[in-house]
Amino acid sequence: MRKTAFPSDDKRLVDTEPPKQARLKMAILFFGAIAIGGYFLWSREPEETVTETLVSPVEAQEEIPPPESKERVVSYIVAPGDLPAEVFFEYGKLDPNEIRALLEATKDVYDFTNIRIGRELQFFFSEQETAEKMRYYASTETMIEVEYEDGVFSARKEAIPYEVTEELTHVKIDEFLYKDGLDAGLSEASILEIADIFSFDIDFTTEIREGDEMRVLYERRVLNGKQAPDGKIIAASFTNAGTTYFGYYFESEVASGHYDSEGNELARQFLRAPLSYRAITSGYTGARLHPITKQVTAHYQIDYAAPTGTPVVATARGTVVSARLEGGWGNIVRLQHDNGYTTHYAHLSGYAKGLAAGPAVSQGQIIGYVGSTGWSTGPHLDYGMRLKGSPVNPLSLTLPKGASLTGDEKDRFQAVRQKLDERLR
Repeated sequence: MRKTAFPSDDKRLVDTEPPKQARLKMAILFFGAIAIGGYFLWSREPEETVTETLVSPVEAQEEIPPPESKERVVSYIVAPGDLPAEVFFEYGKLDPNEIRALLEATKDVYDFTNIRIGRELQFFFSEQETAEKMRYYASTETMIEVEYEDGVFSARKEAIPYEVTEELTHVKIDEFLYKDGLDAGLSEASILEIADIFSFDIDFTTEIREGDEMRVLYERRVLNGKQAPDGKIIAASFTNAGTTYFGYYFESEVASGHYDSEGNELARQFLRAPLSYRAITSGYTGARLHPITKQVTAHYQIDYAAPTGTPVVATARGTVVSARLEGGWGNIVRLQHDNGYTTHYAHLSGYAKGLAAGPAVSQGQIIGYVGSTGWSTGPHLDYGMRLKGSPVNPLSLTLPKGASLTGDEKDRFQAVRQKLDERLR
């Protein structure tokens, strides 16, 4: 798409949520550029899909045909460097005032200054030159529907209406899991999910052998006649070195996930690490020379070196105890977990949007970003764990198992498991 003269630093709007002041600055500069440049961008039209509904001659003889319906659908995939306002202007034909109204009216449903690279936007036109409806695929599961009527925008979040079929695939390991899985028709995301489901029973980097095999019952999805991302893994079995492991998807009253044959949650209570890191720069020790104070003190936590801005996730579901600035810790998040565990995440550059004391967080949820606040000599995460107030080493901890189903929930699970076992054969 043709670019207008927008400041280059505003392209951060596509990937991250900038401060409010930066968004206002972008809007002012954008509207000024539009006023000067006029509508010259409209001279280049994107490819459009036109859908026409026609009435056959036979039907026309029997009844009065409805008015001919013609709808143009303009689709666009967000690319690196795109500015949200520019996309809405060029493809949705929205003028600056309409763009401002769109952002304001929809902010409680979705922040459209934060459209993501690779996501699809669709603009629907009928009689008006301006798009009367817009659809944004915010994730693989949800879409945002926006309607524009009588000068007013409204938005709602909906589940993507996939056509879903359940497919059973058998994979035998001849070369390696990733290639053999793709050859059998599984998507990359499904292969990674299978590895995640069994990750605490099988080391997929060292223990996979030729002749291992798996059976996978999963959701195959289609959208608008085209293959879409696979849905969830419904059930799977993996035979490794003669031992077979099982995983079944089950929704209980309090949670959903994959369970083993006995109704034990396959996911462990804690993730192995809270981020994707480059190196461990300081380990768990009772005596370490502090790089700033130059004194030998205990360091009952792990320092993970990572670039500033690297997402930091909660290693287990829990409750936010605090998210604030604490002296040498800098910006720190403290979480309370089940079974007497607590964790902390220090020296953050910032917190996840809306994070505050009180609300619950899920395992793997982003809570902040790597930084170098407080007593720090460079960007890293200080991650610590305690059990009933006493420090424990996260690297040597035997990760606690996840929750187990009990009572009626376990009985219901066993009935589901028996049916899934029959389908996995």
